[in-house]
Amino acid sequence: MATYEISTKYKKSIVDVQFYEKDGHTLRNEIGWRWGSGTITIPDDEDPPWGDDPEGNDELNVYDYDFELDSLDDGCWDDVEWPDDLDDEELERLQELYSDDGISGLEDDGWECGEAELWFQGPLEVKKIDK
Repeated sequence: MATYEISTKYKKSIVDVQFYEKDGHTLRNEIGWRWGSGTITIPDDEDPPWGDDPEGNDELNVYDYDFELDSLDDGCWDDVEWPDDLDDEELERLQELYSDDGISGLEDDGWECGEAELWFQGPLEVKKIDK
């Protein structure tokens, strides 16, 4: 196994996406981060997802790999994509709840986080480490 410390080369290049579900509806919550880092472990018989050139990486969902998060720093945006099939009254109620209490308000309302993605975008800084 090979283990690497990874981070993004440029700020505002990490996007945390969480999908929340309730009563057959799904909403998408996206949080952008200025900086972050973690470790990714790759089996010896596999090439790292960035190939030979971490600088040439476009984007990488680190949750697709054996990944351990070290840090996410300085959240800089937060956006919700609301389900298209909500009636106007329910949509307004949820938007007000989110405006007042953020994602925890939606969780208190019964929305549960299902899938999640953590995207490291653009060139990566990669350092092989010994564990």
